[in-house]
Amino acid sequence: MSLRFRRSMKLMPGVRLNFNKDSVGMSFGVPGARYTINSKGRRTVSTGLPGTGLYNVETLSSGKRKSRAASQQSATGAEEKFIPYSPPTSMQPGLFAKKADRALYEYLKDVFKWDETDTPDQAIEKAKALQEEHPTLKYSLDLLKFLYCVKGSSVDDATSQQWGSELWSNRNTVFVDKYVLKYLVGITPQVQITSGISTSSVYNEQTLGHIYVELLQQMGKFDEAFAILHEMQPDQLVAISIADIEIGKKDYDGAIETTEDIENEDDATAMMLILRGVAFREKGMNDGALECFKRSLASKKRSEVMLHRALFERAETYSRLGKKALAIKDLEKILVDDSDYPAVQEKLNTLNA
Repeated sequence: MSLRFRRSMKLMPGVRLNFNKDSVGMSFGVPGARYTINSKGRRTVSTGLPGTGLYNVETLSSGKRKSRAASQQSATGAEEKFIPYSPPTSMQPGLFAKKADRALYEYLKDVFKWDETDTPDQAIEKAKALQEEHPTLKYSLDLLKFLYCVKGSSVDDATSQQWGSELWSNRNTVFVDKYVLKYLVGITPQVQITSGISTSSVYNEQTLGHIYVELLQQMGKFDEAFAILHEMQPDQLVAISIADIEIGKKDYDGAIETTEDIENEDDATAMMLILRGVAFREKGMNDGALECFKRSLASKKRSEVMLHRALFERAETYSRLGKKALAIKDLEKILVDDSDYPAVQEKLNTLNA
């Protein structure tokens, strides 16, 4: 009998948290291939055939690689005994810890337990009650409430935006709070920037910004999201998010300017080339678009998700040019690796009609 603990919470589209017995981490990927990293620094890559139970796990650590294979498991195979979540030992309050410290620790164990999972609304209500009892926990609980808020709670959009706005406005104070530093340092939300690109950072100012931007975009408040991005530390992920919003707002010239002077050096730069190609296509500059997609596909070292996104966008461009055979070829290349890729089958049905 195996003895494992793992809990994965989908906060909102593109945002996921993983909680293990003695660590907190994040994972991302596609069916058949996932990459996982936790607060202990352990990194693993698992690959396999979706639905078969066959998979291979490789552990990546300080340049060393270990692997182990698991044989096929049936639906009625080995049982897993789940145990209640217990925050890492380093988080446990000391002998002389204050009541607030102990209360927050117990709250984390309570809301992340396996045997009686709290709904987002229940977790938020418990956080509110704890804040009233221990005002010093305000910032740590506000951050947790915001995560549960975007997870699918009944909190309305206005309140959600208010919570996000208050946290963002006070971010310089929030992230130096002693309880935030102690208890939230291991939480690593996965935040989707655009299809194929996600953050992989701890719950810090930059991650909060990306989550808040995603929330604003879902609410259709692109100008507000754009303003937050310009207040964040500039990096590749911010540039990708800016270009994505510019395309959403049909500011194609802005997206082209944002993605200037880009070489295909990694997944992030490949995505910027893809977005640049989309902007050219929407301006009717299809030759420029096809050249961007060609460059984004030039390196086979890019992630499968990235290559699929480039193929899909190139297929859309070929379709608009009336080059049906080339469009179908690109879409079928995607299906070879991922039969469930969103919109591919629908697009193929249209082209084959």
